Amino acid sequence: MEHKTYTYDEAYEASVKYFDGDELAARVWVSKYALKDSAGNIYELTPEHMHRRIASEIVRIENKYPN
Repeated sequence: MEHKTYTYDEAYEASVKYFDGDELAARVWVSKYALKDSAGNIYELTPEHMHRRIASEIVRIENKYPN
């Protein structure tokens, strides 16, 4: 399965919009928290993508281990 990748500039610009113009927050998010592979390919455009990824992983684990 092929995943869409984004350039640093694409992720940065989309994140600046997400953070209402806060360039520092956007830079930190892209540099530290956006999902990347060992080659540096970025797989998340904004923190919203990250939140959805994390939420889907929580659901996956909760479904695997029902109470």
